[in-house]
Amino acid sequence: MSCLRTAKWMTLAAILAAPGLFAQRWEFGGAGGASFYNKQSIAAPAGSVDAKFNPGFALSAYFGQIGNRLGDEMRYDFHINEMELAGLGKSVKMDGRSQSFNYNVLVYFAKSDSKVRPYVLGGAGMRFYQGTSSAGVVQPLMSTAVLTKTNQWKPLIVAGGGVRIAASQHVHVRAEFRVNMTETPTEIITPVSGKLDGWYFNFAPMVGISYVW
Repeated sequence: MSCLRTAKWMTLAAILAAPGLFAQRWEFGGAGGASFYNKQSIAAPAGSVDAKFNPGFALSAYFGQIGNRLGDEMRYDFHINEMELAGLGKSVKMDGRSQSFNYNVLVYFAKSDSKVRPYVLGGAGMRFYQGTSSAGVVQPLMSTAVLTKTNQWKPLIVAGGGVRIAASQHVHVRAEFRVNMTETPTEIITPVSGKLDGWYFNFAPMVGISYVW
């Protein structure tokens, strides 16, 4: 059975099970934390150049429902990470940010009446990458790659986990670690004589607070 067919059956099973697993409690909240990326390398005739997003910060807002074993949420994420090309004894930097819209399903390991509820999450959506400043018309590594003041949408896959703590009947605190995955945005970090492909993994440890009713 293909991965796509398996995903379709899992989605169908979740939809059929949802009425019995999702409760009537809702939440609206916000979170903040850090934003880290892995780096990719551009292999060019002159040598290898690292294409990376430097550490930054993340903000998030979410709205969803909380169930006994399942929950779901719509989420907006805003990340600021400086972009950088470095190699061959040179470097160039440029301000950058991303905005994400995603839907997530949360699977809880404790029932809804528990004060502390660990969970894992998974979801999908779209991420909007933006270069927000200028690296100059002439860039030190422009024979290999350039940073551009432009934007690009990329499909997004989300995975992670965390813990929900009921501080009171209507106030919950969430601590979680999220991994946001997209293919490389080559219109933002544009290879000239080399090749840039693969995936960027964005690691975001976050703490949030939400109102529950």
